[in-house]
Amino acid sequence: MRVAGPRRGRSIARVKRAVLRMLTAIQLTRVTMAFGAVADLWLVVLITREASEYVYMPASRLPFAGVLLVGATVAVGLFAFGGALNDLLDARHDGTFSPQRPIPAGRVRSGQAAVVTLGALLVAMVAAAAFGTAGILLTALAAAGILFYDAAGKHVPAMGLLVIGLVHAVHMLIPNHELTFTLPVWLAATHAVVVATALHLLEDKRPALTPRAIAALVVGWIGWSALLLGRSWWQAGEGGFWPASLTMGGLAWPLLAVAGFAWFVRRKTRGVPAAAAAEKIRRYGSLWTCLYAVAWLLALGRMRAALGFAAFAFCGISAMIAIRELTTLANRPVSYRR
Repeated sequence: MRVAGPRRGRSIARVKRAVLRMLTAIQLTRVTMAFGAVADLWLVVLITREASEYVYMPASRLPFAGVLLVGATVAVGLFAFGGALNDLLDARHDGTFSPQRPIPAGRVRSGQAAVVTLGALLVAMVAAAAFGTAGILLTALAAAGILFYDAAGKHVPAMGLLVIGLVHAVHMLIPNHELTFTLPVWLAATHAVVVATALHLLEDKRPALTPRAIAALVVGWIGWSALLLGRSWWQAGEGGFWPASLTMGGLAWPLLAVAGFAWFVRRKTRGVPAAAAAEKIRRYGSLWTCLYAVAWLLALGRMRAALGFAAFAFCGISAMIAIRELTTLANRPVSYRR
């Protein structure tokens, strides 16, 4: 019995260290906010498999469970790459303004963060090979956009915010670069730009968004919106730009999702300090694309798939809340009064 006590204590200590390492990795990569990225990619997979003109594409030919797994791996890999890269490049800045982040807090070394960053990118690239050569190239393009934003783009706000939208669009097209129904892609990319712009203003980031920068942002958004939607319209073949199952009345679902986001964010941030409001917009904005996917599937008459995405969104919210609470407890353990 005397031996069992110390062994049990060492086992508990090892489990605790493993849990803390896992929570640190999650905080570094921000993967709890990757549910929206997964939903975006899965939506394109489902649209591709539904349309007969894409039967020759890997996203249509792979087993359903397999293609969902591949899509999730690509999305999470790219998201983790972006999160870890951001912390790695901003380590000195975070040491002053965000000392609770893993690197400045000393919970992970810069070398370890670099390994996580490269590992996440390699995982995403290897998984993207299942979507063919185009999938690999688009994954590399999305990673290049993330690198450009973290290294230089965010220091030129108008350009950086536009790059965020383009990265989201490229990311969604990884399973199907020939997709003609690009309205869902455009909506997700526009949502990303709006959320990023709101965060920039609320967090008072530098350099500030001047009226000239805002005008450049709007002009740039109009430009890539026309390119994204116009290209699909021009290249639409037998299947056409507009799916046969989508009626004008069906567009009410995505419009309701957009209005719902505006109402929900306004309700959650009213009377809240700017920093807390920015955090709420970041969390809910990352998950809301799951609800956009639900709305598009309802618009296309895919009720069963919409219910599945709704359940996925619920799991994402639950996971985000649980990880947040565990991270808080890990950083500030609960103390008891005697």
